[in-house]
Amino acid sequence: MAKINHTNYLDVVDTIFSSSKQKGLTHINSNEKYFDGKKFEIDGKELINFGTCGYLGLENHPELIKGSIDLLRKYGTQFSMGRVFMRPIYIRELEELMGIIFNNSKVLCYTSTSTAHISVISTIIKPTDLIVLDQQVHFSVQFPCKHTKLQGTEIKMIRHSNFDMLETILKEESNKYQKVWYMADGVYSMHGDFPDIVRLQELLIKYPKLHLYFDDAHGMGWSGKNGAGYVFDKLGVSERIVLISTMAKGFGCVGGTAVFSSEEMYRKVDIFGGPHSYSHPLTPASVGAAIASAKIHLSNDIYNFQNELFDLTSYMDDLLCKNNLPNLSAPNSPIYFIGSGLNKVTHNFVNRILKEGYYVNTATFPAVPNDKSGLRFTVTRHVTKENIKNFVDVLAFHFPKAIEEENDHIEKVFEVFNLEMKGFIVNNTTQNSGYKTEVYNSIRDIDRIKWDLMFDDRGNFSYEGMCCMEEIFTKNEKLEHNWSFHYVIIRNEHDEIVLSTFFTGGIYKDDMLAMENVSKKIEEIRSENDPYYLCSKTLSMGSLFAEGNFIYLKENENVGDLFQALVRCSDEIKTLIGATTIIFRDFEEGNKFDSLFEKEGFLRVKMPNSNRVENPKWESNEDFLRLINSSNNRRNIKRYVLKNEDLFEVNIKNELTESEAEKYFELFENVKDSNFAFNFFKYPSKITTVLSNCSNYEFIDIKLKDSQETICSVWCFKGKNHYSPFIMGINYDYLSSHHLYKQAMFQIIKRSNELNRKIVYLGFSADYEKQKYGSKIIPTLAYIKVDDTYNMELIESFSNAN
Repeated sequence: MAKINHTNYLDVVDTIFSSSKQKGLTHINSNEKYFDGKKFEIDGKELINFGTCGYLGLENHPELIKGSIDLLRKYGTQFSMGRVFMRPIYIRELEELMGIIFNNSKVLCYTSTSTAHISVISTIIKPTDLIVLDQQVHFSVQFPCKHTKLQGTEIKMIRHSNFDMLETILKEESNKYQKVWYMADGVYSMHGDFPDIVRLQELLIKYPKLHLYFDDAHGMGWSGKNGAGYVFDKLGVSERIVLISTMAKGFGCVGGTAVFSSEEMYRKVDIFGGPHSYSHPLTPASVGAAIASAKIHLSNDIYNFQNELFDLTSYMDDLLCKNNLPNLSAPNSPIYFIGSGLNKVTHNFVNRILKEGYYVNTATFPAVPNDKSGLRFTVTRHVTKENIKNFVDVLAFHFPKAIEEENDHIEKVFEVFNLEMKGFIVNNTTQNSGYKTEVYNSIRDIDRIKWDLMFDDRGNFSYEGMCCMEEIFTKNEKLEHNWSFHYVIIRNEHDEIVLSTFFTGGIYKDDMLAMENVSKKIEEIRSENDPYYLCSKTLSMGSLFAEGNFIYLKENENVGDLFQALVRCSDEIKTLIGATTIIFRDFEEGNKFDSLFEKEGFLRVKMPNSNRVENPKWESNEDFLRLINSSNNRRNIKRYVLKNEDLFEVNIKNELTESEAEKYFELFENVKDSNFAFNFFKYPSKITTVLSNCSNYEFIDIKLKDSQETICSVWCFKGKNHYSPFIMGINYDYLSSHHLYKQAMFQIIKRSNELNRKIVYLGFSADYEKQKYGSKIIPTLAYIKVDDTYNMELIESFSNAN
């Protein structure tokens, strides 16, 4: 089938990160000539450090520095040989010490925690195993898991710490697999929360096939006996528990560790654990520091350091609570997350704190949902209680001001994060812009002349077109065939319409814009188990039976104020219909709303390209060919279209018989069933009958000469100055042999010319083919906001599906 331009997940992330970088919130360059862990120097200004993860402050401990220098002098800057050949004495010493820290477990040391994950996962996971990822498990775990799909390992994902979902999988599917690996973090890096260890212990007892794989990088050092971390302190390791930890962060050095109870598992990874065997080992300087840190962890000093940090985090917890700040983090965790909601509020809030002289992190999508962003910070032994007191005072002062300045509401922020609000008094009165918003639920409640003046030649959403659409997508049996309609009109103080659009609400497939192989895999699950798997109630500008410019905007109006009014209105409609996703769509690149959508926390994604032909009137096929610039395209049309035109009988139908309506729908189903590039639910079968009763629609009927069977039908909308072929149905038996798609495309252009229509909207997909007929490709964008990123992340996990 015809290809479309799919959105790349990395492009979405690139847009968000680049915006944060431009605002000076991320990818910041520091300039300090000396770093003691307490302050950064940024743009000539000192900022107190509330951002690094060296929780115990060991990176500046004199014993670690001495140990690093000693081994550097003794062994040089590197040991340039893979461990498959040789293991130097100092690495053996380090691994022995790390083994003692982890209660005499078997330990392998790596250059990083990420490398450890790649090594261990690629070695211990088999095709007969099942991986169950926690939604928020660190990216360094998720990344190597994708590659296990290449060997046939299946991967599932559960909502964050939803152990009911995990147990359902264990009950229903564990018999299919040799082992079920649940992969999670010991301390999660955004909110600083912990897994429910008690529940996991119960599941381990109940389900013998369950195995646990933990990344406890953020728990190392500050938690547990010998600073072995949160997970090891609560669970340890066993034949069914593998732990990956770190020698960075709280440990104070650099590198990763893999901790095993199973001798055989350790042996296999050690013999050939991917990068463990073939890449460079830790440098002597890094190992010298790590050995010194390990010795501290095996002394009573570690408990003094832990107690000092606990005293600081308890003080921080108490102050945040007293100031009623929306802290989402677990008590006593050194990782904190102050929820601020929309990106624009978070950017404002973080910028204010940076200007006050405190370094903090910005937490936005993809780490958190795009309307649940926030200010993330850490507490280390480098800060003092005085630092903490002053810092919290600054947070409490600027938090409501950032919200107010961005015209958001503090009540809304607490509501988004399901937190109780108390103690705030802030002016959240939205400035009166003089605009009045009206919402109607049927086109028949709107003046026909006024609507058509705004939208008549933009596509199939004229007044009559919308009457037809409402009839098609209401009063149907299936849930997905029933849409709600919402027409938004905004007037100025003179009662003039300055902005107008429409939304539809319905059940959407969340993989609508995913790659075809991903949608095919998801459709298999839908057909076997649940037709609404990975589907969401969605409010979308326009509809799935329309494409074009859905916004009328009067010139010389305040775009910012109008946009705010529109977003507020759409949020109210979304809440009213119970939608969890909202989509603004079909915007051209460089549109005036782009930066405004970003501030409101919308993700910008690529839509399939739109195609448009704007040919002057032509009298003959020769005249048409002269309009085609490319000689190759002219030859293609002559060879495959004009030469074969006499093979077909082409008729224009306005009213359909019952059998014709059924046939046209059957041809549409042929295309829909084989096309996953733009994945949506089939339209209700009554659609062709309803369209035939609408005077603005007609059907191009293509048969072979001397045959009674329609082999192609095109459903077309006729505007005053445009022609919009919206649906094509094809008998694929004739697609290649008769070049049927090419012929249909020419007949569309020809019919538009006969009707003297200036523009042909050729819709999505098949860009290459449509260009041959003079089509102009127009890149289009959509802006999406979801309440919960789980479905989005689960779809992304299908990206390496076989």
